[in-house]
Amino acid sequence: MKMTSFESLFESAVNDGTAPGIVVIAKDKDGKVDISKAFSSKNGTPYTLDTVMELSSMTKFPTSIAALQLVERGLVTLDEDLSNLLPSFSSQGIFISVADDGTPTVRKRQNPITLRHLITHSSGAGYNFLHEGLGKIRAAQRKAGPSVTVDESFNLPLLFEPGEGWAYSTGLDRVGQVVEKLSGMSLDEYMRKNIWEPLGAESSVFLPDQHPSINARRVSMAFRKDPEGPAVEKPEIPTVTTGLKVPFGGHGLFSTMPDYFKLVYSLLMDDQKLLKKETAALIFQPQLTPASKEELNKFMETPEMKITFPSPPNDYDFGLGGLLIVGEAHPYWRKGALMWGGAASLNWFVDRSAGICGVFGAQVLPSDSRMRKLIDTFQADVYRMAGKLT
Repeated sequence: MKMTSFESLFESAVNDGTAPGIVVIAKDKDGKVDISKAFSSKNGTPYTLDTVMELSSMTKFPTSIAALQLVERGLVTLDEDLSNLLPSFSSQGIFISVADDGTPTVRKRQNPITLRHLITHSSGAGYNFLHEGLGKIRAAQRKAGPSVTVDESFNLPLLFEPGEGWAYSTGLDRVGQVVEKLSGMSLDEYMRKNIWEPLGAESSVFLPDQHPSINARRVSMAFRKDPEGPAVEKPEIPTVTTGLKVPFGGHGLFSTMPDYFKLVYSLLMDDQKLLKKETAALIFQPQLTPASKEELNKFMETPEMKITFPSPPNDYDFGLGGLLIVGEAHPYWRKGALMWGGAASLNWFVDRSAGICGVFGAQVLPSDSRMRKLIDTFQADVYRMAGKLT
């Protein structure tokens, strides 16, 4: 049987060191596409469909869905002030400057912080590795001792008034806190009972060390020192989940690609296993204010993001859980397609207009142009096989 473009490319990629292993799954609504494959280097750690990976920021989507379930149940709304649920976060001021010793100067926040802001990265929260000032504050905090909880790890000022900007952020870690407080469960337990069990998914956890059968199927993270060189597995190097003791809704999840695919496929098929139809429809609608959308599009034009999400300028908004395509100029993504990824070369997409969804899983840092070529080729092949490539 003749291999597709992505299969030939992936076989070469795992053998030339681009990635130690890759797992991909995709389906369409018409039955033309049904892909479920694992690729492994002949001399490396075997990758199978049961391989457990560190999802990094792919954690954000199921955390968003968990919060939307609570909205459905009337426990919270998308636009109410969450200050009472997030006292530590809501007490943060707006960043003005930072002294040499890491002491910030801030002004008082005026706008409320809402669930919609947190899910769409428009709350004012930021990541210290993306903002020099926050990085300086965080460096000083680390000298005072280790951070274990979400509050300790992200004790940082806001970058702008909620709803008036956009910054990729720790907002979904705060959403995880909201889910825990309103449900009375840990985020791990909540997702198991309300997301993974309804989907029949059994390998998705936040703290794999507590689950020996799942932990045994983990693969090590691979790192590329030379952009032209191989990605080498180095279990001794810390990653974003190293040392976590509690669930972090923005980056702490471990899962298999089949488990995660069940989530995106449920939303493609609109089967109501997770959300009512009207709630699921909201996920795929633009959510940003004009000011926030303007800042998002500036972010998407940075060199790093243009590698990750190549698409025409101003073609983006944010839905309730992922980046949303709002234009019609992309070669294969349709208007309304939703997607995001994870730092370790992972990606998911749901395109209801085209009737296609898929996941791509690897464990390579950094997620560079070599890995993006693999993701792009896979996605284009999926659309081609479905007869949806324009």
